[in-house]
Amino acid sequence: MLFYVQMRWNIEGRLSEDELWNLEAEEADFNAQKETKDSGLVVGLYKVAAQRRVIGIVNVDSIEELDRTAMGRLPMREYLEFEQVLPLRAYEGFIEDVKAHYKV
Repeated sequence: MLFYVQMRWNIEGRLSEDELWNLEAEEADFNAQKETKDSGLVVGLYKVAAQRRVIGIVNVDSIEELDRTAMGRLPMREYLEFEQVLPLRAYEGFIEDVKAHYKV
C-alpha cells in the first residue's frame, strides 16, 4: 500500500542543532539501507524548502507496518510529528474504474 506522509520536526527546545544534524544523518543511513531500498519501503522523500517538514511516499504491506516503522524503527521517531498520513491509489486503476463508470 502506498501512503503519503507529511512529517514535521518537533525539536524546539528538545534538540540542539548539532543533535538534529546527527539524527538526520542516522535517518539518511536508515533510508539508504539495502533492506529499505530493496523492499521498496521508501518510494521518495522530500524536504520542504524553508520549513521543518519532510514529505514521503512509502510503500508498506499494511498500516500496521507503517505504524511499526514510524513509532519504533526511525531514528527520529521521538521528534517527528506525523501531520498527515494518506493512503494513495494508483492513478491507472482509478482511470480503469472511470472508464467503466465504476461498474464491475
